[in-house]
Amino acid sequence: MGFFQRLTQPERAAPAPRPGGGSLARDVAAMRPALVALTAEREQLDPGRLEIDLRGLVADLLQGEVAPPTADVALLVREGVDPREFYDKEIARAWDGLDENKRAARVEQFAGLAQMLEDAGADARMPGHDRMLATVRTKTLVLAFAVDETYGLMRQIEHDPTAFA
Repeated sequence: MGFFQRLTQPERAAPAPRPGGGSLARDVAAMRPALVALTAEREQLDPGRLEIDLRGLVADLLQGEVAPPTADVALLVREGVDPREFYDKEIARAWDGLDENKRAARVEQFAGLAQMLEDAGADARMPGHDRMLATVRTKTLVLAFAVDETYGLMRQIEHDPTAFA
């Protein structure tokens, strides 16, 4: 089961809406179409890649190639987050040079952290809480999408249909 599906499982009740933001589970529905569209554009530029161009995808997302799909992305764009720095600081260590299992484990850790930050009461929030939450949720969704796209069966069949023969 892909990460996007696991993040929206019915047995996990969706958290109550927070002012100015969403939730990791609810943001999947908004983030997926934006990432699919950006990935399709990137695929036209470099057809046949085995992995998606995650650095380019992050750049497109944070530079406004599409309307911000979530309140979190809108906050990061509004605050002028540099896409290169975001990739290097937030994404690279959870993606570059790692195998499928390690990448998946990182996504699961970030999803847990996002849930913890979403559940934090007002008295438990530190300064910069909203920015940290926006960062964690955005990188979780981007990485979950990248894992799904890179290791999903559709991509595997497309690139090596004989692997299942």
